[in-house]
Amino acid sequence: MLFKRRQVAAAIALVVIVIGALVVFLSSDGFASITRSAAFLLCALGAFWLVNVWRARADADQHLNDAKLIVESMPGLGWATDAKGNFVYVNPSVVEYVGKRTDEFNATGRTGLEAVHPDEAERVTAAWLTSMRAGSSFESIHRIRRSNGEYRWFHAYGRPHFDEQGNILGWFGTTIDIDERKRAEQRLEESERQLQTLIDTMPVMIWCASPAGVPIYQNPKTLEYLGATFEEIRSNNFGVVHPDDIEGFQSAWAACVERKSSLSLVCRLRYNDGTYRWNRIDASPLLSEDGDIIEWYGTNVDIEELHRTQEELRANAERLTMMLDTLPAFVWCASPDGQPTYFNKPLMEYSGVTLEELRGANGSGFAPMIGSLVHPADAPLLRHRFEQSFKSGQPIALKYRHRLADGCYHLVDCRARVLRDCQSRLFQWYGVIVDVEEERQAQTQLQRAQHQLELATRAASLSELSASIAHELNQPLVAVVTNSSATESWLGAMPPNIERAKTSARKAADAANDAAEVISRIKALFRQSGGAKSPGNINDVIEEACTLLRERISGSKCDLRTHLEPDLPIANFDRALILQVLVNLIQNAMDAMATLNGAIRLLEIRSRFDDGKILVDVRDSGVGLHDNEKIFEPFYTTKHNGMGIGLSICRSIVGAHAGKLWASPAEPSGTVFSFALPLSGG
Repeated sequence: MLFKRRQVAAAIALVVIVIGALVVFLSSDGFASITRSAAFLLCALGAFWLVNVWRARADADQHLNDAKLIVESMPGLGWATDAKGNFVYVNPSVVEYVGKRTDEFNATGRTGLEAVHPDEAERVTAAWLTSMRAGSSFESIHRIRRSNGEYRWFHAYGRPHFDEQGNILGWFGTTIDIDERKRAEQRLEESERQLQTLIDTMPVMIWCASPAGVPIYQNPKTLEYLGATFEEIRSNNFGVVHPDDIEGFQSAWAACVERKSSLSLVCRLRYNDGTYRWNRIDASPLLSEDGDIIEWYGTNVDIEELHRTQEELRANAERLTMMLDTLPAFVWCASPDGQPTYFNKPLMEYSGVTLEELRGANGSGFAPMIGSLVHPADAPLLRHRFEQSFKSGQPIALKYRHRLADGCYHLVDCRARVLRDCQSRLFQWYGVIVDVEEERQAQTQLQRAQHQLELATRAASLSELSASIAHELNQPLVAVVTNSSATESWLGAMPPNIERAKTSARKAADAANDAAEVISRIKALFRQSGGAKSPGNINDVIEEACTLLRERISGSKCDLRTHLEPDLPIANFDRALILQVLVNLIQNAMDAMATLNGAIRLLEIRSRFDDGKILVDVRDSGVGLHDNEKIFEPFYTTKHNGMGIGLSICRSIVGAHAGKLWASPAEPSGTVFSFALPLSGG
């Protein structure tokens, strides 16, 4: 309309100019000067009017171009319609996105609604018709099809334009792409839906509360478990708590609200069947940037079965502790690295110390216990054995002297085994200590009685041996005396009977030879020389010696260990004599450890091949020797009842095999007797 009015104004201005020019040119020279002046003024006014009209037209076109540039540069889809809803303008973004021009939008008669997604077309059409009838603004969020068939979400907004009389001239609007935001909102809605589904279906009771603790949400699992509605719980929050637990619950909750800290407690809640079950309640506050509580979020977990199991375990532990405290034995436990974790009451009363004192000030394993409760002579070996077992996991079985509460020492038998987990890792050591002092004393008395019996037996044997020797020597000596007297008589006769004297002298010499033969046989008996040698394996002789002495080894409480090198070369030796050597050395080793009074008695026999010789070691853990060479001298002995000929005979037997027998000290205590035999056997 504005454009048309400008055309009328321009036409009127041209008419005024033409009329004024005609008046000027057609008037005669005698025409009044005032008329000509008016004509000139009228022409000037028309020209001025025409210039203003065209200047306004230029300004309007400039403003229109600026507005069009702005609309066409908009990031959204700009559009305009007439009063009937037909598009009169769409910006290039619309043409580019939809692929249609303005005239093509109006060709279908649906004002471009055919580009709207079918699911939203009816809703958008209804909203557009409502805006047209009411003359109100139009707003809608819907999907629009792109030229390639893809649909994207847009937010469309349009406002009506009115004339001076209030009639609608048309609508101006824009449609903004919100596809990314819409999809983000959809993802958020899906996440919220999944979260809500998760909360509603989780087998855990979940709830929310206001900063003051008033319930604002409880998932279906909570309501189902408690058998109450949300309104009932909201009106009486503590009504589902066992009466005996309400006071503790309320005080704990008030303290957490005041400190703005997490809540964790165990109490009984009413189940939907009216019974009370144990639950673990945990809650944490959501705090604002200022540290104020926004909401409480919590969970309830039914631990009724766990609570019953814990009660049963607690009762079983109490029964086990009572049983261990009443057992007539001392029980202890330790961690895999040897740190004491438990000593039963009898053990602490027996030792006069507590578990904390045994652990030591810095928790240094069994070292404080060994230093305080073990006899100093037994401590090094005991510490060594414990350290080895804690590293390897091998069972512990040993005896040592244990200090009692009154300061006395008793011999005890200590045994322990390790419990391993499913991956064969060391988990826990379990041990027992038994006082065997009375048994040791009884054994000492038995050994004393056996020793006295052995002395009596030896005396009887010696008496019998002496009688036998006397009997053997008596006859040849009597013959020597008799024949010597006869010789003297025959020589003293007058005249001397030389022949008879010679005969008597010869008989005396024969009797003397018979006596010498007796002495030779006795010496051979003690030297055991002249045996028959044959090929053999020294390991077989060692095993035979151990078998022969098995009962005595067991009775002496010795820990026998054999380390026999397999596939030893065959050697020539007298099996009986070498067996006698081994038996003698083993008996000497047991005798050397008989006075240890309950300390570790370790007896080791080892065989090996080295430098062309077969070596055998017999080791004991006794007190050791003062002179490693003098003990091989005849009739020298360190035993109060020894004869001092055993080791001398053994060295003679090994020497007869071209071998060597010697003694050396063992570490940390004891003696090692070793002998070497050449393969040739001498």
